[in-house]
Amino acid sequence: MPPSDWPRRPARISQGTFAAVIRAYLASPKFLGLEPSTQTLWRAVLTIAEHPEALGGLSIMVIRPALVQAFLDGLAATPGRQKVARTALKQVEKYALVRDLLAYPIMTGTEAIGSDGGHEPWTDEQIAIGVTHARADLARVITLALHTGQRGSDVVRMRWADIEDQDDPATGDRRQGIHVVQKKTKIRLWIPFTRELAAAIVGWSKDRRPPFHLVLKPDGTPYNRNQLSWKWNDERDHNAALAPLKAAGLVLHGLRATAVIRARKRGATVLQISSMFGMSEPMVARYSRLADQQEMALAAVHYLDGTRRERPAAKITGN
Repeated sequence: MPPSDWPRRPARISQGTFAAVIRAYLASPKFLGLEPSTQTLWRAVLTIAEHPEALGGLSIMVIRPALVQAFLDGLAATPGRQKVARTALKQVEKYALVRDLLAYPIMTGTEAIGSDGGHEPWTDEQIAIGVTHARADLARVITLALHTGQRGSDVVRMRWADIEDQDDPATGDRRQGIHVVQKKTKIRLWIPFTRELAAAIVGWSKDRRPPFHLVLKPDGTPYNRNQLSWKWNDERDHNAALAPLKAAGLVLHGLRATAVIRARKRGATVLQISSMFGMSEPMVARYSRLADQQEMALAAVHYLDGTRRERPAAKITGN
């Protein structure tokens, strides 16, 4: 079934849009002749694609492979759904082309690459570019994901009412943090804020308004996960200031790995990171593997360089 946070059908379908093409395919004998299980799978992903903020609102004269690929990239966090979406859209294309519902192919070269759960982490420079130059709501998402280590599906559900102070036994002070119930795992967390995030929250507080989510779309409504991926990919690919992020193909899920790497580099243990971010210890180890390799490599080269410097000194002293 379609995700509960997407309307099953847009309120109105305009002729000449890709949503109308999808609707025609779903009503066709071709689709209705498929196995019921296949119909269920394909209808779910095509309902997502049909939404005006996905592919549905695009004119059939505008939609092209690059836009379809951006939509598929937005599903990368759920590789199974991504593959089903590409298969279903390919069948829509096949049906529509021979009936003059589409003027040209829209799937050429598209891929369902999926994700192994370890998207490329962002560098500090890339984070600075994103926070500084991305649209304000998306810059806020970057900050939250970076400092809480949560998936996009959890970031978009964070609300001001979820923020609560707790006693910090290490300092005796009150520490601000946020309650999260992870959508995927159902794990309940209280995530303490870093100083940087706490300072950002103070600045955001003046924007509090119904429905009181920390992140709202420009129209004042909450995101869902698929909308967030779509809007980020669109912003990354069309905001000239984000060109380095586009070139690197950075997705928001990569910030989850970045959060782990930053914590590891600052001395947090795997167990501590697991507890703070609600990840399994194997997943923390997986996300931090690059940081661990880099730290070990640097330690090795410092040792080797130190050894090389000491040898000439020892020789001179001996003379």
